[in-house]
Amino acid sequence: MISLKYKWVIGAFVLSSLTYSCKKDVLDIKPTDFVSDAAVFSDINLTSQFVTNIYSSLLSGFERRDAGLGQDWSVGFGLLDMATDDIEGHAALNVNSIQNGDLNPSNFNFSIEMWQANYIVIRKANTLLARIDAVPTTNTNLKARLKAEGRFLRAFAYEELIKAFGGVPLITTEQKVSDDLFVPRSSFEECVNFIVKECDEAAVDLPSTYGDAELGHATKGAALALKARVLLYYASPLHNPSNDLQRWKRAADAAKAVMDLKVYDLHPDYYRLFLDKTGNKEVIFAKKYGRPGRIHETAWKLGMSIQAPAVIGGVWGAFHATQNLVDSYEMKNGKLIGEAGSGYDPQNPYANRDSRLDASLLRNGSQWKGVTVETFEGGNANMASNGDRTKTGYGLKKMMDEKYVTADQVYQGGDNDWLFMRYAEVLLNYAEAQNEFSGPDNNVYDAINEVRRRAGQPALGGLTQPQLRERIRNERRVELSFEEHRFFDVRRWKLGSVYFNQPVKRMRIVKNPNGTFTYTVENLENRVYRENFNLLPIPQIERERNPNLGQNEY
Repeated sequence: MISLKYKWVIGAFVLSSLTYSCKKDVLDIKPTDFVSDAAVFSDINLTSQFVTNIYSSLLSGFERRDAGLGQDWSVGFGLLDMATDDIEGHAALNVNSIQNGDLNPSNFNFSIEMWQANYIVIRKANTLLARIDAVPTTNTNLKARLKAEGRFLRAFAYEELIKAFGGVPLITTEQKVSDDLFVPRSSFEECVNFIVKECDEAAVDLPSTYGDAELGHATKGAALALKARVLLYYASPLHNPSNDLQRWKRAADAAKAVMDLKVYDLHPDYYRLFLDKTGNKEVIFAKKYGRPGRIHETAWKLGMSIQAPAVIGGVWGAFHATQNLVDSYEMKNGKLIGEAGSGYDPQNPYANRDSRLDASLLRNGSQWKGVTVETFEGGNANMASNGDRTKTGYGLKKMMDEKYVTADQVYQGGDNDWLFMRYAEVLLNYAEAQNEFSGPDNNVYDAINEVRRRAGQPALGGLTQPQLRERIRNERRVELSFEEHRFFDVRRWKLGSVYFNQPVKRMRIVKNPNGTFTYTVENLENRVYRENFNLLPIPQIERERNPNLGQNEY
């Protein structure tokens, strides 16, 4: 049988033959790096490299395209959280149309890329799992591990799909041309059950840790953390309208299983967490980057455009955090800025705030690459002549490496890893699920307060279940900012009409003649959100290929 991928290759070959029939000798030349499938699955070392290739196919937040597949110039502009109340994107970005309520099967480039990229991972994993048993080797432990990695990667790709689209086609075998390729969608529950089963079985053959040379490969903890995440989604209001408490218990128990491994811990430095590659016990699963062959362009596409001699001024400046997000950072005393006794001063708005604010964002008065950031009107990050100036008064610091100072260094790209899963998320997943199941108890407080302790925030206690629910949700927003959780969290909570259907705000800052500043919060943009946006529409191009997909309401 000829697999589907070979069908595409043959089609391309026929087209090339028609176009270049006068140059037959060119067609007979194989690429110098060509390795046949037969060779790949007759050598365990080549099979291991094939698994590495599957990892490289994972779609990270550093690689999303704003302008759609094939538009490589837009790679790195497509952070999902640009479609939330936490970020306002550059005026030129297509994602801005979504904020106006224009979400349809043809215009949301993120959804097309998500669908296709994850099914590429699934197709490769299915190929691996169909053929690995026949690979000759005496290293049976390695074979078992590679097989488990394939199962984890397939499960991870399905988790990425279902949190966006709900139920999707479950394809678990290597498809052939003779197969029925018009696979209908499975239910959300069926997909969850499949992912959970795969994670449980993969965890058996995955190691707890790796040496530095193999960081990035799936571990037992990664499989169990993925299970916990998908069960949290399954228990959430979007997929659990009757509030079945046993779903919450399953999610809490799954997260607790990761905690009980005693493998992970919070990194002591929140800013360095996203830059340190080795000795970082918080990372559970990440997409690895490294010079010279694998870098990302976040540094100059999302970086703040600062017009100062010592700082590059040529970055795109596509990222602008909203005042809505900034207002969610507590004061150091643990109170929200609107609470009585918080001590918040609207004319000194960044004093005595949660340390994660300055570890995540650049704002007026921040120090960055030896320069004081000026987001006041006419300041070095907010000059009227600079089309890439800050739109909100804020820029991105989290995940940005300050060591790349000059223009040449920034344009070489970043090489820090994208963190898909980390231990703080597991603690917050546990706190949320356990609070929903049992209400506030010591276990809930212990989990959320462990996250808060790293930031220097006081411990929570004495709250009702609804009060603690709100604090957990706010903690997720602050702790996991820009890691593409809020896009899905607000949807699974069914709170899009609360958070995404209101204006986003900016901070307008004027420097007074005496050197003081006047801070004024202003509406920047009205946003539109409808309940049927909780699941993304199936891309139209995929429905044309497979008429059995159906469609989500949009």
